[in-house]
Amino acid sequence: MNGKYLFQRLCADTGGRIGSMSISPRVFVLPMVFVLAGCGPRTPPAVAPASSTPAGVMRDTHEDLHAVLWMQTAAEYRALTKAIYGHAGDVLESALHDRSWTAALEQEGTYTALPPAVILDLDETVFDNSAFQGQLVRDHRSYAEDAWREWVHARRAGAVPGAQEFIRGAERNDVAVFFVSNRAAADEDDTIANLHTLGIETTHDALLSPGENGWTSDKAPRREAVARTHRVLMLVGDDLGDFAPVARLSPADRAALADRYAARWLGRWVLLPNPSYGSWNHALTPGVTGDAEVLQAKMALIRGFR
Repeated sequence: MNGKYLFQRLCADTGGRIGSMSISPRVFVLPMVFVLAGCGPRTPPAVAPASSTPAGVMRDTHEDLHAVLWMQTAAEYRALTKAIYGHAGDVLESALHDRSWTAALEQEGTYTALPPAVILDLDETVFDNSAFQGQLVRDHRSYAEDAWREWVHARRAGAVPGAQEFIRGAERNDVAVFFVSNRAAADEDDTIANLHTLGIETTHDALLSPGENGWTSDKAPRREAVARTHRVLMLVGDDLGDFAPVARLSPADRAALADRYAARWLGRWVLLPNPSYGSWNHALTPGVTGDAEVLQAKMALIRGFR
């Protein structure tokens, strides 16, 4: 084995490692979740940058092998998401009776008499796309639009544990459920069909996508659209962008934003763990392209004890 290949393998073996953490039950789980979600919508697939890895090049540097395996196999992941959603269901019932309660920063004016609603992201919040991420790992590929389209059209995403029960609970309480996702508007038919396979009934009107009504990947205008007609009880997502605008924020700015709204994480804002991709990842390497260059930038950021 030559030195160059050995170095590449060492990068592959260490580049995707994530830390372990213990999980506190129920009400104590959400503060832990926020920390984990620092592991946590890749800018959701519809707007993610295309792969810069040349065709045919095997990618064994900073792929997310460990992250995907954790989401697919770890009992800790299942316990965590179910506890988060269980706690969210309890909070939702309390929020219904507090007419001053709103979760949306975009909620303005008189809203106390508006009908209640919740807003959920889809990917890694309701949909479990780990099989798509796992296929990228198996194929040694970066994210690519053609691969994502194939996955969306297959309509095979599973459910994040706890998501179906939370949505059913909201509906039993006559709370409208809206999905604010960065899946492309052109994919709405496939997205709705995939939701139906999970027993989640929805319509195009309840799915707010970029490409409609002049909307972009920024979710704030879509949250505002819901807030004009409904009192938003809860926001549920796996990325800071599901709760507040984060475009072009540095990691330090993102941490400050999260701290500014710390009180919301225990109820109004429900954060799911996603160690595989997200805006946190893009914030580490702004303007950097190319697999080797991204790896180099990330290696410069990681901290050790020596």
